[in-house]
Amino acid sequence: MAAFTAPARPAGSLFRIIAVLIIFEIAFAIMPQIYFGLLGPDADLSTPAATVLDFGLFILPAAVLILAVRLLHQRGLASMIGPRNLALQQTVVATLAVSLVLLAQEPALLWFDLSEDLGLRNPALWLVWLLPGLVAITIQCATEELLYRGYLQQQLGALSSSRWVWMVLPSVYFGFGHLYNGDTVAAGVLWAGWATLLGLACADLTARTGTLGAAVGLHVANNVFATVIIAEAQTPSSGLALLLYPYAGDLPPDDAGLMALLTPFTLFDIVVSVMGVLVMWLAARVALRV
Repeated sequence: MAAFTAPARPAGSLFRIIAVLIIFEIAFAIMPQIYFGLLGPDADLSTPAATVLDFGLFILPAAVLILAVRLLHQRGLASMIGPRNLALQQTVVATLAVSLVLLAQEPALLWFDLSEDLGLRNPALWLVWLLPGLVAITIQCATEELLYRGYLQQQLGALSSSRWVWMVLPSVYFGFGHLYNGDTVAAGVLWAGWATLLGLACADLTARTGTLGAAVGLHVANNVFATVIIAEAQTPSSGLALLLYPYAGDLPPDDAGLMALLTPFTLFDIVVSVMGVLVMWLAARVALRV
């Protein structure tokens, strides 16, 4: 971890960190304007093109982040990644290892999650969009890892050796960004909690390996399976999925609020989510021997 944070030490003031985060969030907030400007306000967001555009637009905040770090910290992209060749190697190894584990457990998860038949997208159409989809998903995952682990973890690690600072804080920030992914209060909390756990796993891998490679690999494998393999039909970002389970429809108002987290089904879902992140983290560690 010391070698990974070394590039962040010369210009590591908290003011600069806050300034970079504000600049990034502004760029991130502009993305929907571009997205709907290109597709139109009434566009079908569940098409392959819409999904690829959704993920691909992450290149904008990535470019803004790189520029902001250059201007405010006088360091470049390479300093946030670690040794380039090692990072690339670790990305490939972690992606393959986590993908194999997810592939092995997918049938069991489908058996638990689905009560109706799966829909199958036209395989030819799926193959046409597979490569653009993988590239776009990699851009999205790499952008998030660049911010939370490559930049924020480095900068906070330069300010403090406490794991609560450089590992937990960026992960909670990452989790908070997923709070509005849910349709209800309880679902939003579940999303945020799961993303925080994923962030902790990626942060630990980054600290152990000294590069962003393992974190990017784990993140890409997870998002590919959640986007390219199976998704809920007629929902945003479902346009790349080969398998589609039926659309659940608009959910009723969340009268139960956070109490919904205490239902048996939700508690089971929490256990499955925690175990899922743990398995991915262990798969990457075993494959990389760290």
